[in-house]
Amino acid sequence: MNYQPLELTTERFEAFVKTHLKGDLLQLPAWGDVKQATGWTHQRIAVGTPDGQPIGVALLLFKQVPKLPFTLCYAPRGFVVDYANKEAVTALRDLAIKVAKQHKAIAIKLDPNIDRDEDPTLLTEMMALGFKHNGFGGGFDHAQPRFTMETSLEGTEKEIFDRFHSKFRYNVRLAERKGIVCYEASREELKTFAKLMVETGERDGFSIRGLDYFENLYDHLRPNGDAALFLTKLDAAKALESTEALLLQADRELAKIHRQLEKETTEKKIKSLNNRLEQTTAQIDKAEKSKTELMAIAAKHPDGVILSGGLLTLAGRRSYYLYGASSNEYREFMPNHLMQWTMMQYAKAHGAVSYDFGGVSGSTDPDDHYAGLYAFKSGWGSTMIEKIGEFDYVLNKPLYLVLETGLPILKRLRKKFRR
Repeated sequence: MNYQPLELTTERFEAFVKTHLKGDLLQLPAWGDVKQATGWTHQRIAVGTPDGQPIGVALLLFKQVPKLPFTLCYAPRGFVVDYANKEAVTALRDLAIKVAKQHKAIAIKLDPNIDRDEDPTLLTEMMALGFKHNGFGGGFDHAQPRFTMETSLEGTEKEIFDRFHSKFRYNVRLAERKGIVCYEASREELKTFAKLMVETGERDGFSIRGLDYFENLYDHLRPNGDAALFLTKLDAAKALESTEALLLQADRELAKIHRQLEKETTEKKIKSLNNRLEQTTAQIDKAEKSKTELMAIAAKHPDGVILSGGLLTLAGRRSYYLYGASSNEYREFMPNHLMQWTMMQYAKAHGAVSYDFGGVSGSTDPDDHYAGLYAFKSGWGSTMIEKIGEFDYVLNKPLYLVLETGLPILKRLRKKFRR
């Protein structure tokens, strides 16, 4: 088949990415607009049949190399194409080279949305096309994480929930009992989310994005339904209602047990009733303690208090937990657990069949520096996915070698590549 360059409308390009098995958020046209507001330029390319049917597409991002009249070209999670179709891959490569040269690109970088073990021949085939593979480094050695954690959203909500670790299921229910509610928030509430990000960054020691970045991201992705902000709120008044109902029920149970004990003469049944009495009394004591705590919270926060937030993004069949933040207050109420479950429910309702938690190091060693990250992301019935990694097509070998031999410029640029 003789594939040729195509000019696709934004709508057709987006539809192709969202419906393709290799499509990804970072290849949506709107993602190019997100990055443009942060100093990138971008260009979309497509190849297809003579009658205009697209076969492969790519969003190419370009970043100026500091102090040089050259750029680096990057197709994040691209190309979007069936890599078994070598003619299509070749046609996309040729078109990407032509466009990249127009932008004076030193190299074209891509990190396909392909699992490492998906196509054993792909490395050889890509190298035959002139691409250099950048190796199987750790999860955070490249522009995008090479290892990600993904939860399947296929099946019923009950089936998805039942696949969570028992502790995570307990924490979701605990959050609800404690008066945590999770809701889809408005654009205006991005200000609250940005403040939570500051608190999170200070607590966990990492650099953060500012409000302008989140507004930019939201404004470009939201119009097509590809972004949603969620916040969790501690509603102490709601929790007090639940606790009062629990106490009323427990008091009735206690009275019932006492009546039965007065009449019972069988030793075995008396022992069983005494066990129930002990359990119910402990339940009442726990509820009374919780009631006192909730009354104090309600007095301090009569309108409730926001505890965590998350930015969910979607691209057709895929959904992504892109950013999250949380307060230092009431972390024991497990707001993040309810938030994750709520976002999964939302993603599933909007057509997603997978939920991407983002990157991990690739190690399951409990002594690994990122062990806590893996422990949290793995508790949701998720699977660790190892991607095939990065490929570079070198256009200017002398400059490429200079950058690859350790100049800090490249390291800074790689950080900018990250979503």
